[in-house]
Amino acid sequence: MFVLSRKEMYELDQYTTEKIGIPSKKLMENAGEGCSKFIKNLITANSKISIFCGSGNNGGDGFVIARHLKKWKPIIYLLGNPQKMSSETYSNYQLCINLNITIIKLTKVEQLENLQENDLLIDALFGVGLKGAVCDFAAEVIAKINQSQIMVASIDIASGIDADTGNSERAITAKHTFTMAAFKRGQILEEGRKHSGKVQIIDIGIPPKVYEKFPPKAKLITEENVKYPVRSQLSHKGNYGKIGIIAGSPGFSGAAIMACRAALRSGAGLVTLFHPQKMETIFETQLLEVMTLHLPDFSNNIEENAEKSNFIKKINSMDALLFGPGIGISAHSKNLLQLILKTWEKPLVLDADGLNILAKDEKLLNLLTKKIILTPHLEEFSRLSKKSISDIFSNPLKELERFHKKNECSILLKSATTIFYDGEEFIFDISGNDGLATGGSGDVLAGIILSFLGQKLSSKNAAISASYLLGKTAEKLAKIRKSASIIPSDIIDEIFKY
Repeated sequence: MFVLSRKEMYELDQYTTEKIGIPSKKLMENAGEGCSKFIKNLITANSKISIFCGSGNNGGDGFVIARHLKKWKPIIYLLGNPQKMSSETYSNYQLCINLNITIIKLTKVEQLENLQENDLLIDALFGVGLKGAVCDFAAEVIAKINQSQIMVASIDIASGIDADTGNSERAITAKHTFTMAAFKRGQILEEGRKHSGKVQIIDIGIPPKVYEKFPPKAKLITEENVKYPVRSQLSHKGNYGKIGIIAGSPGFSGAAIMACRAALRSGAGLVTLFHPQKMETIFETQLLEVMTLHLPDFSNNIEENAEKSNFIKKINSMDALLFGPGIGISAHSKNLLQLILKTWEKPLVLDADGLNILAKDEKLLNLLTKKIILTPHLEEFSRLSKKSISDIFSNPLKELERFHKKNECSILLKSATTIFYDGEEFIFDISGNDGLATGGSGDVLAGIILSFLGQKLSSKNAAISASYLLGKTAEKLAKIRKSASIIPSDIIDEIFKY
């Protein structure tokens, strides 16, 4: 499922009208008619409706909707100048006048005193072209609409939301958004997601071949496009990967245990945990299906000895590695990570303390390669990128692109909307719930990613499919218990459970 930027939406529109030959007026008609079909499911025969239209093409969609809802006797509130309308918007504005649909030119907020009489408000004020904050009178109108607490359906995008970043200083809070052709990035990202409500895509008639000519750079992971490892009844454990997990330290054994169990539950063939010395008893009693091996001491990075040689030989037999959960940021951990970054050439996941070590030493960042996946949350990415959380939050795609130009690795930025970026495309994951907002969820995710890498998924598919599996498992658990009571162990037990 594609997720479009402002520019991509314009390119699709323009090519469709200029090269395919579908007039803009026809696309506007398709948009308004498509929205009105869904809107009719939100209202009854006696519902009262008001439509807020601007003078742009978003307002044009609103005028078309008014025509298709004529029997409900909608009231149109016009915010804008008809003389500034495009030809297709103006044409639909005139059609509404000819059909005797009530149009009130908004000049003061007092004109909205009877807003509470409505059952539905339709927002067609500003579309995806809006840049910057909504100001002055328009901001007052948006505030009045939100204060009414009446159900709002936004057309294309909730007015006030930046289509690329989701940022807003003041925006409509919609319960439903009917968006044209595909999701917009601003509807997926933090603030925009909060304001968009349930998003329904409206087919406005852009042919599939146009998307092939202008392939969007972002998409949303769904049940239809998620890729899980393929299994066979004729397989054996070696077919599903030999994976190594370097994790755990005194007081943080749980991180290693959860990562291992998650890897097993998501299909890994053979799992080996490499852990600090003197923790054998904990891990051997807790991880019955996992092989364990204690790590040599890398504290002073002394010359290679037999123990280190055996360790290097052992990890080189692995198909993929995870480094970081609960491993600590000691000199031992740093030297070990440096060794791995310099010698390891297969898929590698860096999580938790692995990221913290990276953030403290820019020389290590220079060793990152395309085979590596970083899995930071916002605070960890802030430390890695040397950018404030507010900067990242306001434009995460820009910051991911900037970071990737310096470091070729793939990144899975974890948040309410998780974003994967590998330098080629953005993939968004909006699955999950607040049950994942607890310590240990990241360890579970890291274990699933590693398992999928061992089962020969690409870095992209391993990372985003693992994130989606984690989120959907949390959603499934929320049907049988309150999300606040979900813990990472619950997630592990429910992975791929039917």
